[in-house]
Amino acid sequence: MSQAALLALDGEGINMKNMLVSPSMQFQEKDQSGQTSSTATAEQGIKAKELRVSGLVTFDDQAILQRLFQLASATAASGALKTYRIANETATAINFREGTFTGQIDATPQTDRLAWQVTFTLREKNSVPEKRQARKGNATPGTKQGGNGGSGTAAGEDAEQMSWFEQKVLKPVNDALG
Repeated sequence: MSQAALLALDGEGINMKNMLVSPSMQFQEKDQSGQTSSTATAEQGIKAKELRVSGLVTFDDQAILQRLFQLASATAASGALKTYRIANETATAINFREGTFTGQIDATPQTDRLAWQVTFTLREKNSVPEKRQARKGNATPGTKQGGNGGSGTAAGEDAEQMSWFEQKVLKPVNDALG
């Protein structure tokens, strides 16, 4: 009787018993209350999704444990960690397609079973927020370029970035000083 793989990395099935795949996503924010009791925060974006994977690998299946550690430490030609195509029902449900190993991989021997409890985390690569931010980044330079005679910075940009004080007081003083 063969057990179907619940998780595949680049088409290679990861066979662990009692496998659990738990997704998570972090919303980064910064406290804006200072020393007050306010609950004001500044949103700093949505971070990449993560899949926490845990399961048992029996002592008889040392090759599975060895292969997991090889996959976790594999690198691309650039030296960065290898990005894997993820095949898993939970990953598909949350639109998680590609990921890399992150954090750590643990193999803790179990005292009540002849097995290791293996846990690791996969972090999404090329996430939807990341792609959205890249598209915004590519669109912004195109809109800032205008017909202002080819100067490095447009006059409209200076007015947007400087406050009245900077524009009317500090800039003339700075220009006079050279």
